Amino acid sequence: MKIRRLVSALVLTAGGLILAGAHVNAAAQAYPTKPVTIINPFAAGGSLDIMARLVAEQLSPQLGQPVVVENRPGAGSTIGTAVVARARPDGHTLLITAANIVSAQAFGAPVNYDYKKDFVPVSLLGTIAQVVAVPEDSSARTLQDLVKLSKSNPGGFSFGSLGPGSGGHINGRLLEQATGITLTDIPFKGMAETMGALAGGHIQLAFGNLPEVLTYQRSGRVRPIAIAMPTRSELAPNLPTMAEAGYPTGAIVPWYGVLAPAGTPPQVVAKLQRALVTALAHPAVAARLKDMAITPVGSTSDDFRRQLDTEYAMYVKIGKDMGISLK
Repeated sequence: MKIRRLVSALVLTAGGLILAGAHVNAAAQAYPTKPVTIINPFAAGGSLDIMARLVAEQLSPQLGQPVVVENRPGAGSTIGTAVVARARPDGHTLLITAANIVSAQAFGAPVNYDYKKDFVPVSLLGTIAQVVAVPEDSSARTLQDLVKLSKSNPGGFSFGSLGPGSGGHINGRLLEQATGITLTDIPFKGMAETMGALAGGHIQLAFGNLPEVLTYQRSGRVRPIAIAMPTRSELAPNLPTMAEAGYPTGAIVPWYGVLAPAGTPPQVVAKLQRALVTALAHPAVAARLKDMAITPVGSTSDDFRRQLDTEYAMYVKIGKDMGISLK
């Protein structure tokens, strides 16, 4: 009798697991059953916001439901990020974000999420070309010129950033390490303010998104001298890379990606990943991203996870080496 009861229990358990698996598969196949919301934890109007809306427009017909973008900025992107971390893991609430999701945590910022435990990566969307720029009236025509001028006036050259731990701040410090120069960091509230200070000659250099820098260049206010990417950009084919200038480790490369709450069914994640890759390949999206100097990627979930882990380790090391702490 005991053996019969044990066998019956095992059969019932197995049957329950099969039914549960069938339920999950059915739910994944039916996904989405309502509008999908993409949370952007940064302010509206930036390049990430533009990319989010481009992607959302292409996702809607693929998923058969409206896909809307909701901006939830604040606290260095941690507010909107936490909203998605606590959302129901059914694929109807997604996060589009940048490296802040790992850098803030690596630098010890008081975030109420864990990128490893609270999220499942869906896809790396693309990388953003950044350049080193100087005021138009600067005598530095190349990165080598800038290094020579700075070395002749240690500490007399300043660069703009968005404060400790920001991409501009880290890139400025990496440039110091790569070249042996000493710079003074001047924090600003946003990139528009940073570029305005650069154009006015109040700072001697800054890292900025390529399209934004080119806009200031066309108005005769700033001059890009090197691109912080592995290869040159079609938007500025005559602009050499930092590696060509002799400093291959002088900057980090920003990126944008999509994540979902942890526990989102793998079938839903896979469906979203395929839809995002298709969206990135749409001619209208590809053309707009090219104008924004964003290189589309469309990675797998596993590849994106590996990149997040690699960058987290990188930022932890940067924090220790540079004394950056956001605690």
